[in-house]
Amino acid sequence: MSEHWLLLDIGNTHTVAGVFQADGAHVAERRFRTDPHCTADEYRVLLRQLFQDPLSSNVWALADRVILSTVVPALERVVAQACGDLPCLSISAALARDFELDLPHPEQLGADRLCNVAGALQLAPAPLLLVDAGTATTFCLIDPGRGYIGGAIVPGLETSWRALQGRAAKLFSVQLVRPDNAVGNTTETQLQSGVLLGYEALIEGLSDRLLRDAGFAVATLIATGGCSRLIRLSERFRLEPDLTLLGLFRYGQLNDK
Repeated sequence: MSEHWLLLDIGNTHTVAGVFQADGAHVAERRFRTDPHCTADEYRVLLRQLFQDPLSSNVWALADRVILSTVVPALERVVAQACGDLPCLSISAALARDFELDLPHPEQLGADRLCNVAGALQLAPAPLLLVDAGTATTFCLIDPGRGYIGGAIVPGLETSWRALQGRAAKLFSVQLVRPDNAVGNTTETQLQSGVLLGYEALIEGLSDRLLRDAGFAVATLIATGGCSRLIRLSERFRLEPDLTLLGLFRYGQLNDK
């Protein structure tokens, strides 16, 4: 029977959990809201419930290894406890990888961004520009020599939207539906235009600026993250929803003891 790896990408807002076979076959995937106050027992029960299939074996019970990326430090220890005796690999800049970190302080780079770089390099050759639209929207640049050279961080789409609602008393809550026209003629459609089309313009414009300042004449552009489903980027962006999981799997391959 093939070995199973449980991959956990724990973000500030959502967690994506995937089960892969050690040969790379994708078995199952679940998405749920991140709870920073979850206990180890609660986490163990949650994962077992999520991956229980009445028509097959319990994949969580069959997991031989856990590979973890988290930007919520408190949950790293919780997940390790939930795993019990299972080996748990937590992503950091200290692990083996197949790209360079051309940064003055590589230890500051988030685990999710490390995974995104690792995953992207399995999909396309460098140079690359990666955009991860989540609680924060991050931009990562990989040069032709497979070196991570930097990027940018901006508040995420939903983060900005909630901040606007909280600071502007007269703005009512509207459904974030992407309008076809940027010219809104009601408060609702103007908000939809500004929040969604404005965010698309932010990503497109900042991507152009980053590529120009990095001196990249050409590059493959890859987008991922939960908020990418709310917006529509130009066709030059390749949408890869499972990018971080692919990176987790790659780290597992390179650090398989």
